[in-house]
Amino acid sequence: MADHPQNDAQGERQADPGFETSDARVRPLAQMGVALIAIIAISIVGMIVLFKVFKYYQPIFDDPVSPLASVRQAPDATPRLQIDPPQQKLALHESEELLLTTYAWVDAENKRVRIPIDRAITLVAEGTLPTGLSPGPAE
Repeated sequence: MADHPQNDAQGERQADPGFETSDARVRPLAQMGVALIAIIAISIVGMIVLFKVFKYYQPIFDDPVSPLASVRQAPDATPRLQIDPPQQKLALHESEELLLTTYAWVDAENKRVRIPIDRAITLVAEGTLPTGLSPGPAE
């Protein structure tokens, strides 16, 4: 163990020099380098062979192009980005809040109105909601 001083022949402790006292063995390092180069070379050759196989088989496995592919309309070239996402989110929240908290005509000819959600919950809880009317389409 490098952390513990060793005893010499007379039983006295020798001081640890704090560094390797022998050189690294060259043979295992060289073998590792050769093995690494061989693995890289085999990988490169394998990739070249694999791509040649793909190139050979691609026309065989390609599906014919659909006749509708040329008819398809290209999407707009302009980016579809939000200009001010926080402001747009606030505007959406305000419009949703307006729908949920205000009275408004749904169909004035048939005298159908939209009531605030809190009022509708109260009417349903009291059981005084008019019956016999089917709810209108959602907005």
